[in-house]
Amino acid sequence: MVWIKRLSLLVASLLAFIVVLLAYVMLFVNPNDFKDELKSVALEKANVNLRLDGDISWSFFPWLGLELENIGVALGTDAEILQFDRAEFGLAILPLLEKKIQVNKVNLVNLKASLSKDAQGQGNWQLDLPESSASNSQTASGSSSATTATSVEDSSESVTPMNLPDIQLDELRIENAQVTYRDEQTKQLINATFNVELNDVQWDKAWPMAMDVALTQSDLQGNTPLQLKAKLNANLAVFPERESLSLDSLVLSGDVSSDALPTSPIEVKLSATNIDLDLPQENVLVEGLALSTLGLNVDAKIQAYQVLSSPQFSGVLSVGEFNPRYLMTRLNLPIPDMSDDTALTKARANITFEGSLDSITAQPISITMDETKIEANAVVDLSPLRWDVSIAGKNLNVDRYLPTPVEASPEEIAAAKTDNVTEAVQNTNVAGAEQNSSDVGELIPVDLIRSLNGHVGVVFEGLTVKKLRIDKIELDSTQARGLVKIYPLRASLYKGSVTSKVSLDVRGNTPVVDISPAIDGVQIQPLLVDFMDMDKIAGATYLNGELSARGNQIDVLMSSLQGDLLVEIKNGALVGTNLTKTVCEGIAAIRKESIKEDQFGPDTPFETMRFPAHIVNGKVSTPGLKISSAGIQVTGDGVVSLPDSSLDYQANVGVAGSELDKACRVNAKLTKLAFPIVCKGQFSDDPAGLCRPDIKGFGKLFANLAKDELKLKLEAEKVRLKEKGAELKAELEMKKQTEKARLEAKLATEKARLKAELDEKRQAEAERAKEKLKEKLKSLF
Repeated sequence: MVWIKRLSLLVASLLAFIVVLLAYVMLFVNPNDFKDELKSVALEKANVNLRLDGDISWSFFPWLGLELENIGVALGTDAEILQFDRAEFGLAILPLLEKKIQVNKVNLVNLKASLSKDAQGQGNWQLDLPESSASNSQTASGSSSATTATSVEDSSESVTPMNLPDIQLDELRIENAQVTYRDEQTKQLINATFNVELNDVQWDKAWPMAMDVALTQSDLQGNTPLQLKAKLNANLAVFPERESLSLDSLVLSGDVSSDALPTSPIEVKLSATNIDLDLPQENVLVEGLALSTLGLNVDAKIQAYQVLSSPQFSGVLSVGEFNPRYLMTRLNLPIPDMSDDTALTKARANITFEGSLDSITAQPISITMDETKIEANAVVDLSPLRWDVSIAGKNLNVDRYLPTPVEASPEEIAAAKTDNVTEAVQNTNVAGAEQNSSDVGELIPVDLIRSLNGHVGVVFEGLTVKKLRIDKIELDSTQARGLVKIYPLRASLYKGSVTSKVSLDVRGNTPVVDISPAIDGVQIQPLLVDFMDMDKIAGATYLNGELSARGNQIDVLMSSLQGDLLVEIKNGALVGTNLTKTVCEGIAAIRKESIKEDQFGPDTPFETMRFPAHIVNGKVSTPGLKISSAGIQVTGDGVVSLPDSSLDYQANVGVAGSELDKACRVNAKLTKLAFPIVCKGQFSDDPAGLCRPDIKGFGKLFANLAKDELKLKLEAEKVRLKEKGAELKAELEMKKQTEKARLEAKLATEKARLKAELDEKRQAEAERAKEKLKEKLKSLF
């Protein structure tokens, strides 16, 4: 035990010596006497110029304290980059024996830093060491390179856990720190003033942290400044053994001001319930994240794994209900002209997502905009970029978000149509010419479509577009670097259905659109009324065909439209046009009479309308038009021009006449005629005035009818005369035969009489001769 006593005496003697030495230093040594030596050492060893204008005071027990005033630091011959009015530091001595660092305060007052980077990227804070120091440092770095390599290899085999001394910091305060940063490379100037305060800093415990900052960013001349003011409050905990940290009760609030912003200032508040960072596992967890600005509230929860090696993340993002119109107003953004003032006033969204550097999956995505609800799932591959998106929604009226249609004057309509026709003719005459994608009025965003690569599926219920009401629409679309295919495309609307196959090819200079439509039982009248404000025809429509068009403006597409369609409309009517009335008007005009218009209805009902439509350069011809009805039969041919919005058509109508009006009564011969009716004009014209009887055609028809009747009379007279001649001939022949028979009978009678007379004469002669002979004989005897 003797050695223990001796060791104790040695330690006590050593402590006594240290106390005496500290007392001597505090009583008899003035730290200000070492200013020049400190300056020379800093200049010689580090090429640092120190300015120590204020007093230096220190203390050694129980706190190792140091206080400096009015200090400046410069590197080499440059201007000072660091200044502060006062720096205070206090470190407890006895806890050091237990490997504990206890600091009562660190206080920096009026810190000023002037940092700059020249055009070559050299910063004024980068040391330019003297040659001796530089050579020593290079030697040291060279000798340490092998050691470093060895240590890296060793660390790769076994990781030594971090072993830090215990630290207790009662207070850290940075007061009125001012930092100026000038960057000649990026041409920006930053001035920042901030205050920082930390209290009760210890490992494995949360300590309060508060900071406020005022920052101004501008160009080198101070123009277009961006000003930021912010305050931060949080509780920070550091866990050295686990190599992790935690930040809770985070509240960051501030405002940003700038003439470059759409509105100024913009107030922002960011808060988080908890933020955890685990360095060994490379994990980050953010809970209760909330952002609030301009009436917009965003809540989120984010988890990230292996953020330094192979990042993976997941999270939930929720955007609370907000008013997009109010947000745009606050941002001084122009609100689009919309037909409904209540549109775009309510929105919210929820997104659940996960992903990595290779792909991102967001499902489900829930979005509500006014009365429209959308649910979606999306998978996006980032290398190469490709997506697979499915969308289901309901109750979307696109017309609410479009400008209110403005009815133009007839003069403006005529001028616009003239311009459109001229432009369409010019575009169609330039065969093979490249179309400039920046032309005004482009309908198809060519560059955007060429960049698409993915798949999109959509199911929507209750959709209204351009007044076209669609009960349900389903489509499946693939996009592949300029080729977009939509198949199938199905829609239920107006008591019928539409199916179609669509392709859009923008891989060449001119976009090409191909459509294969099929319509089954769609009521055409309400569709045309809603879509085109046109009600000239009604009925259940059936259609099949192939269409194609080229161009990137609506007029060019209309002018280039090609294809064939087969159309049939059942149980319909020509609305606003009564063909029977029109025919009767023509009949009455020929007779120079008038009809009673109130006796006729406004429409022409029919059982079926069937026609093939052949389309060339936007002009539709229907040579096989046939309309069948109980009292009317119609055939027709002509051209409907889509680019000009006009029609030039002739219908041939066969009617049985009308018993409603004496002026329109027709005989059986007229019911076999087809009366010509001409329909000519613009789509916007009054339907009642589009069609009228072709009076010349009617006159020619009746003249031909008169000629035909005269010809028939002549033919009948010829037949009658021929029949009469045959009758006379037969009568003459009969008379001839009768006379011949009479004459033959008379001749026979005469012959018989003569024969009888002759026989009588002969007999008489014979008797006389006999008598004479008898007499002679008698005389003889």
